[in-house]
Amino acid sequence: MSPSKGFAENSLITLKYNMKYYPCSIQEIDVRITSDGIAVLSHDNTLDRTTNGKGSINQFTYAELQKLNLKDIDGNVLPNDRIPLLEDALNIIKGKGIAMLDMKPGTDPEIMMNIIKKTHTFDDIIVICYSIEDAQTLNKKYPNLILALGFNSKEGIERNKHAKLPYKNLIALVPKTIQEQSYYDSIRAMGIPISFSAQNKTDLAPDASEIYKTIYKKGITILCTDSITKAYKAFNP
Repeated sequence: MSPSKGFAENSLITLKYNMKYYPCSIQEIDVRITSDGIAVLSHDNTLDRTTNGKGSINQFTYAELQKLNLKDIDGNVLPNDRIPLLEDALNIIKGKGIAMLDMKPGTDPEIMMNIIKKTHTFDDIIVICYSIEDAQTLNKKYPNLILALGFNSKEGIERNKHAKLPYKNLIALVPKTIQEQSYYDSIRAMGIPISFSAQNKTDLAPDASEIYKTIYKKGITILCTDSITKAYKAFNP
């Protein structure tokens, strides 16, 4: 769920805006846990960059965090925007969109999965996994869950082939640098959709629009971007 001027990262206001104006986009949201075991949305473990507070999120209760305000991409404090609950975000997305959940380090997966159960949003989410072992654990317990897993090298592709994970449940996260065509073809041969991250690299390039088009021609079906407006204009001039 990428920000622009006047909008905060991981904000319900931003989520609603993106779903209204970019309805076919997947919303990436970052999950962290407060000191009292509440799942909230935040990319950073610390509050300094994205809020007008300081310290680590896991050192505060949810009630304490509600005294803070979020900031936009330029660091401006947004008086009506606060750190949201994962549950509230999923209730907004339910039946209307898709969310990719980035379960940040230290997040208890069962807290997150219990909220997914409570909101009945299994069909509306994709969970990012940082290791084959994490993916295997989630797949064993939730066999229909869609998982995004790193396919970061040719060796990694081979390891994933032998991980005994159902290909139909996977999305491949590939390197931020464009690879040779055979790299993507080997993943596509497995029937796995490919997701390319343009964040902090391609998005910043002067010719980003042309690179987006090149990525698409290579068979990549998901573009992760911090410049959703720029990406949309590239394909809808």
